[in-house]
Amino acid sequence: MKQEVFEVPTAGGVETRLPQQPENASRAENLRHDKYTGGWSTRIGYEKYYPNRSDWVPFTSAMSSPINMGAVYSLHVAQMLGGGARQHTLFEADGNLYLLYEASGVPTTLLTLQSGRHIPTTTEAASWYTDTPYGTVVTNGVDRPQLVQPWPIGQGSPQTYAQSMIPTAIRDFGFTGSPPPVDPHRNVAWEITGGTVTTPEPTRCGGGATTVYTFSDSRAIADGARWGLGFATNAGSTYDKEALFGWSVSFITNTGSEGPKSALATTSWQLPPNSQGFRHAVALDIPIGPEGTVARRIYRTTNFSDDYSAPGDTTLYFIDDVRNNVETLFIDPTRTAALGAAAPVIPTGALPAPAARFSVLFKGCLFLDGGVSDSKTLFYSAPGLIEQFDAASFIELSSQGGGITALYGNYTSLLVFREGSIDVVSGDFTNGFQVTTLSNSVTCRAPHSIKAIPGLGVVFLALDGVYAVTGGLEGGAINDLVKLTLAQDELIERITMDCHAKAVACYSAAFREYHLYAPMDGQDRPSKGLILHIDRIGQGNNSPWSTRENFPVGAITTRFDGTIVFGHNTGTEGTALPTDANNRGLFVISGHRSMGYVYDAGTQSLAYGSPPTSKYRSAWYDFGDAQVKKQVSYVTLWVMTTGEPTITMRHYKDFSLRVTEERTYKAQPPDQADLPVFDTVTLDSGAIYEDHRLVPLRFSIAQQSCSWFAFEFETTDDLIFIGFELEYTSKGTRVTMGKRA
Repeated sequence: MKQEVFEVPTAGGVETRLPQQPENASRAENLRHDKYTGGWSTRIGYEKYYPNRSDWVPFTSAMSSPINMGAVYSLHVAQMLGGGARQHTLFEADGNLYLLYEASGVPTTLLTLQSGRHIPTTTEAASWYTDTPYGTVVTNGVDRPQLVQPWPIGQGSPQTYAQSMIPTAIRDFGFTGSPPPVDPHRNVAWEITGGTVTTPEPTRCGGGATTVYTFSDSRAIADGARWGLGFATNAGSTYDKEALFGWSVSFITNTGSEGPKSALATTSWQLPPNSQGFRHAVALDIPIGPEGTVARRIYRTTNFSDDYSAPGDTTLYFIDDVRNNVETLFIDPTRTAALGAAAPVIPTGALPAPAARFSVLFKGCLFLDGGVSDSKTLFYSAPGLIEQFDAASFIELSSQGGGITALYGNYTSLLVFREGSIDVVSGDFTNGFQVTTLSNSVTCRAPHSIKAIPGLGVVFLALDGVYAVTGGLEGGAINDLVKLTLAQDELIERITMDCHAKAVACYSAAFREYHLYAPMDGQDRPSKGLILHIDRIGQGNNSPWSTRENFPVGAITTRFDGTIVFGHNTGTEGTALPTDANNRGLFVISGHRSMGYVYDAGTQSLAYGSPPTSKYRSAWYDFGDAQVKKQVSYVTLWVMTTGEPTITMRHYKDFSLRVTEERTYKAQPPDQADLPVFDTVTLDSGAIYEDHRLVPLRFSIAQQSCSWFAFEFETTDDLIFIGFELEYTSKGTRVTMGKRA
């Protein structure tokens, strides 16, 4: 009997809605896109961050003390920072912020930058990291934001890091408040003993006063008329002409930012009788700034006594910068005419968001959300000065959209994700920032799922699926919000609703994949991966999605070369006495087909674990009409010969979970001699190792007639699966009418 043939040249990805596109799959687990054939490869697994080690070092100790490392819930690889291309790997576990210290000449070790940090609850997102030219800003909504710049820490003794220098690698971000006021020394005017300018009378000073004077007499300081404060002459016979000045100081950090100014500190003096040619200088005790301070900026008023032309005017003017954080004595001899520019009218304040959850760089400004207690406010710094926030630099968002759930900068726009909407900030610091609403129906509660993908847009997990913000948002460009999981709703609905904040994602330019790991089926941490294969987008009806099973991802990111790094989602958690059997620390998703490690008690070393199980279950086929009964005779899989992997075929009918299993075949040409297999033959004995080739594996199907048909195969071997063919016959028999109620 002549059979009908249904052919799928390129097998598609996961599609859960019914009816399905025939190219797609009900299940596509632990597979990756093969860019050479366009098929699915099983070359996937994960291994230790340092695969050559036989133990879990450096994740067994920190600061030379043993640790039991639990779940890694935040991870960041800082890239493109000032000072070179060095990468900094930062992660959090057990309330500690760790630095994986990798430096030439020093053994790789784990350093604890900060302890006692907030551990996020099951409904809270982990720490947020923003790279800036001055270091990485770390926020979590509870602890004060931190600025981390761990290079260079420097060496201590040979082959060791300088542990004493670790505190210089991390400091509180922003200013906590105004500095202490300066302390002007008491200024006692010098008095001459008679006549005009002669020898000053030293008995007039004392009592703790520090008096520095300048005058125009040639016996003193040449050209002295350019210096000195106050009046020069009192021709009267009594004390007169009061000099009243005020000073203020501000700190400048290593980010170039200037903090708030201190309270005004004043001092005054009056010229003694018959004084001529005297002006004075004032010595100031200035405060030392906190960690990160590189300079102190000194401001001063003009003479605001009633005897001068500007009584009561306490406007501050720039004098000078003390370009260190060591000296405590500053002498001010600056004439009023030589004062610098006036201090800003709108003063710089302390960090306005000390409990910020999110931060982002946009148009040179650092944006911070106000934290849980001020969740509808955005604060932004001066351009290029990430710690300098003035009192007027904030945006109050509308109340309709709810609190801020994430910030993400992308080229000419800043996306503000909120509880009930997505807003867009545009503009700049000089001309002002404006806010518009992009969507009132789609939002994001999973901040760590937001990633920019070249050619696609900003991709994120919303409550009802994965979306992409495409197009531009300025200059007349058209932007759109596109749902990428139209046919994967069943998978999205399995995500634990209250734990959306735990979802994590990354984009790898090397793999051309967007990895999203989310808590599913009631789990409180990521338990299943959804993989978007970028190279499969736009291939007709083919789905670009697959899933990952049994990858213990707690937090995930990429290195500069696209390598995917993740932190283990349990580690030694719940283990009283952890042994080497407990996987922990950081891992890399690679082509090595193993799922972590197992501990060999005999050799007391770690060995690669078993390979992952890759599964592919086809769509449900009705071959054009589900009412007509069909009988499938053969399923042919087109695979690449990559050794001798064995493949077992299973098949289903009419949505029943009762499976029929066929015999097992190996991936060798069916009508030719077996090809030599690498590592199992001796090539110099006459065998020739050939390149892999495309071969059909034809499975005979023993099944009665059906309305719907699906097949499935799984393997733990190395396999590249490309497409398939189904051969079937039909006598035109139709489904009987429904059962009577």
